[in-house]
Amino acid sequence: MSNLESFVRSVQSDSDLREFQDPVAGELEDLQRSMADFFQNSLALLQGVGSYLLGVRGKMFRPTVLLLISKMGTSKRDDAIFAATVVELIHLATLIHDDTIDRSAVRRGLPTLNAMFNDQVATILGDYIYTKAFCELIDRDMPRLVPVIAKTTHRMTAGEVLAIEQKRAVTLSEKDYFHLLDEKTASLMGAAARSGAILAGMDDDAVEEMTQFGENLGRAYQVTDDLFDYIGTEGQLGKGVGSDLSAGKITLPLIHALQNVTHTSEREFLQEITKRGKFDEAEWNELLGILRSCGALEYTRDTALGLADTAVDRLRILPEGVYRDSLEKAVAYAVQRIH
Repeated sequence: MSNLESFVRSVQSDSDLREFQDPVAGELEDLQRSMADFFQNSLALLQGVGSYLLGVRGKMFRPTVLLLISKMGTSKRDDAIFAATVVELIHLATLIHDDTIDRSAVRRGLPTLNAMFNDQVATILGDYIYTKAFCELIDRDMPRLVPVIAKTTHRMTAGEVLAIEQKRAVTLSEKDYFHLLDEKTASLMGAAARSGAILAGMDDDAVEEMTQFGENLGRAYQVTDDLFDYIGTEGQLGKGVGSDLSAGKITLPLIHALQNVTHTSEREFLQEITKRGKFDEAEWNELLGILRSCGALEYTRDTALGLADTAVDRLRILPEGVYRDSLEKAVAYAVQRIH
């Protein structure tokens, strides 16, 4: 058992979320006010749903990473809070677009914007948040961060295109899966870490190390999410179990199973249920049985923990102390649900 895995076993859900966020708790409170101001000073429709959007934004994981890394140098507090706000707004816009593309009706136990209004309204609101976040960044005159955020949003958009192309693709390889994951998901965590390092005044090598830390953290987080689409509960996910499969998303557990099942009948069953995207309780239980028997769930778990270990290794260039400790706890938090 790795040191990280032992640490993960000791993590206790929300208490550890608060623990690793505690060193930047004041900044996160200011970030929430900044988000509220953003919506209050926006279009009337956004003002009306602002409180809802703040409710679905999640745990502010990416802003926390940015703020913690920014503390490891000479960053100005207001600049770090502003950059963290931009990152969270970009994340929020991607969630709105994801829900619209997937036709999801629920996010974190609440109705999605596309369910509350329609796909057109949700898409335009997502676009508005994206573009207004960029305008805010340009007006703030932070030239080193503009290309970071611009390139990242381009990667995320390219990832969405790949996701559409690869929908229900039963021949998808693990390499293709990680390319999609990197573009669509891990890139924003990498951008958050990179932005924090730039604001901290780190040298180029350290900025690259922090970027790799963020991207590996993002990979570990997403692989864990993909695992929990099969073994989690609706309460843990904030959406229905099996929703990725229903939406045609081919993720690591299924990829590994398709490549490693020994019986042709099992492979044909997996291919058929993937293409169909619909299943009853008996079929779902049969699917889980196949994933367990061929080692797909264990393989996915080990992959997530390995990526988390890689992320922690990148932190070794940082001086020991409360901020590095909190970043290590953030990694453990990302994969804690595995246990």
